[in-house]
This record gives sequence, structure tokens and C-alpha cells, in this order.
Amino acid sequence: MTVEASFVITWTIFLFVFLIYLSFYSYDKCVLFQDAYAVCFRGSIQKQEDRVVSYINAHMQEQFGRKYFGTGEVHGSVDRMGDMTDVTGECHVKVPIRAIFTMHSKPGWKIRTRARAQIINPTHIIRKSRWLGNMLQQD
Repeated sequence: MTVEASFVITWTIFLFVFLIYLSFYSYDKCVLFQDAYAVCFRGSIQKQEDRVVSYINAHMQEQFGRKYFGTGEVHGSVDRMGDMTDVTGECHVKVPIRAIFTMHSKPGWKIRTRARAQIINPTHIIRKSRWLGNMLQQD
């Protein structure tokens, strides 16, 4: 019975550790997407459309911050195509026993997410809406 208990307890501890690291992975993935979209959205509503990419690059690391559990440094990149902007965030969850938790002895679980926002000028939209409202009230 002692031998069986040692196997059961070992596997139970292994399962709990695996669930903890899986929850770190899930949390980091959600927060990374949230941060990528937040900085992407803030950049997309700049008044000057030519400053969108520079604004996102300047504020990306500030937005990502140091709130991730069990990961290395978070890297981000921004890409602009026409009136759309994409922010890609990437990090690795550090797994202590690589051979068991990862495939082919890779350094850890990779998290990669992409957020997209349309570039708009809110001031221009508000002015057009007011102008249209004024035109409709005059009739």
C-alpha cells in the first residue's frame, strides 16, 4: 500500500503543478491579447494618422508592463496596412521540466496573439455627425 500511495501522491502533485502552469498560460494569453488590443486601439484613434505606428511603438512596453506570471520578456510589433493596424504580442511561459511539458525540448510554451483595430479620427467623425444632425434639424 505504501508503494501505491507514493505513485498516487506523485501523480497528484504532478497534476496540480501542471494545472497551475496551464492556468498561468491561460492568464498570460488573455492579458497579452487585452494589452495588445488596448495599445492598438489607443493608437488607432490618434488625430494624426501618420503618428499611429510611432504612438504604438512608444507605448507598447508601457502597456505590457510586468504583470505576466512565469514568462520571459514580452515582445511586440506593430504593422499598418491601409486604414488597419495590427499589434502582435509574443512571450514564452517558462516551464521547469521541459522534456515532459513541451514537445521536442523547446524552451517553453509560446504565446502569440494579434489584435487589430481600424484607424479612425474621432474628431472628424464627431464633426461630421454634428454637421449631419444640424442639416437634418434645419429641414
